[in-house]
Amino acid sequence: MKNIKYLGTLLLLAMAWACSNDNEIVKPESVQPASDGITFTATFGVKNGTSRALSDPGDGTLTASWQQGEEIAIVFGGDKYTATVTEVDADGSATVTATLPAGTPNNQPVIYIYPASAADGNGLRGDVLSSQDGTLATLSSTLDIATAKGTLVVDGTTAQPNGTVTLMNQFAICKFQFTDENDQAISDITSLTITDLATTEVITVTTPSPMASVYVAMMPSNNSTKFEVTDAEGNIYQKTSSAHLEAGMFYRPTLKAIFFDDPLKTPLTFEAKEAGAIVGVFVFEGTHTTQLQYKLNGDEWKDYTLNDEIILENIGDKVSFRGDNHGTEGDALDPIRCTAPCYIYGNVMSLLYKENFATATTLPRNYIFYGLLSGNEDYLMPIYSHPTKDVLLPATTLTEQCYRIMFAYSCLSRAPMLPAETLSYQCYGNMFEGCTSLTSAPTTLPATTLTEFCYGGMFSGCTSLKTAPVLPAPTLVNACYYGMFNGCSSLNNVECLATNLGSSTTYTWLNGVPSTGTFTKKAGVTWPTGASGIPEGWTVVEE
Repeated sequence: MKNIKYLGTLLLLAMAWACSNDNEIVKPESVQPASDGITFTATFGVKNGTSRALSDPGDGTLTASWQQGEEIAIVFGGDKYTATVTEVDADGSATVTATLPAGTPNNQPVIYIYPASAADGNGLRGDVLSSQDGTLATLSSTLDIATAKGTLVVDGTTAQPNGTVTLMNQFAICKFQFTDENDQAISDITSLTITDLATTEVITVTTPSPMASVYVAMMPSNNSTKFEVTDAEGNIYQKTSSAHLEAGMFYRPTLKAIFFDDPLKTPLTFEAKEAGAIVGVFVFEGTHTTQLQYKLNGDEWKDYTLNDEIILENIGDKVSFRGDNHGTEGDALDPIRCTAPCYIYGNVMSLLYKENFATATTLPRNYIFYGLLSGNEDYLMPIYSHPTKDVLLPATTLTEQCYRIMFAYSCLSRAPMLPAETLSYQCYGNMFEGCTSLTSAPTTLPATTLTEFCYGGMFSGCTSLKTAPVLPAPTLVNACYYGMFNGCSSLNNVECLATNLGSSTTYTWLNGVPSTGTFTKKAGVTWPTGASGIPEGWTVVEE
């Protein structure tokens, strides 16, 4: 029994190969000549826990035995030849035979590799550890790898090893188990990613079914290693450890992993800022088309019916929404309303793809989120930016008017990040219009190819906004920035890096801004002055 320390956590380990990690190959007593080449014959000694048909009795050791039909590669001259276990003796040794090409010279240097599937004509394959399934059966048959170098004694039509050859295991075998921060076993592991932080080499394990123990073959290492565990519900846990791993050893660590709260996996959520908020889809005219489910305070998902009133009785109560509304037919989703102050956060794609929203980046149709969370000039929608959690809009390609007036006249103070680089007509039109509490916009709007009215009126009336997002697009198109910051009475910093302004692209975009501010532009580009260009009185910086 042996102990090893992983970043302050004492882990109980055991050696699989306690007696020996050597596989001895000895000269055979007799050989039979091959009719079409040279017959190689050797006897492989008893396996003292080194490989072949591994089994785990649960006592901290691995046991091993030869199996008839197993294959060992003999590599030389840019080719590999396969030796097969033809007989397993009562004492556990194995007889192996192979046919080598006629003309193989005496004293030919060779490499022996078990199993043969791990070899190519150059020796041990470089990709053998790249993909594993975590089962002992697969590891035993393909990844419990041992190699040795030697020479052949060739005498006419027979060949054998030149003396004793010792096969040495190349990898450590680990039986990984994980607990969460509450010391509860993670018993439904579906994938495990192991990254060597020094070499950046990655081992990816995808299990055939949820498992509590994952068997992995690993390179010998003294480096820090990052583990990322995914369970059957898609939860991710992470752990960074360091250990001394030796080839030919069996380790059984149990690692405490920390839950990784991936914000993309949080469905769109309302959390009561004040007690008594009522949340729901309230449609009084027209046809209700949105199909939703809701979860209140972590309970089970339930089907939502039009105009149901979900009451958040206490501060901190929360309701999440999801649905399958990704069909290409239809219009905007029905609007969701909150009657009293609520924080809002989570991935808006949960309304479209209820099962796979964490990875969804496609909007199925035009107008999809049009007015989803908006108020109006007479009623500010009482949704607020959460202190630490964001609303996420991860779509990469936008559709026509998909986000138009989505948060208009809401109480948000922080705009979501907007990563899309492929835009469409009026996709961001008036998105935050009238959000008088908005003080923080995205750092940049990354799209470099614009479309008509794509940002039209986007931040109009955001009277608390002081700094505009960086605008990197080199070529402006018709009305792309039309009224974009109109009425932003606190805005005093704009950076626009366009080199081709076009015409009618920035009409009234800085109307109503302060009389002083800073405007950053590309050197040598001539801008008009005034509300449709660079406001008079502003300082111009060139880059």
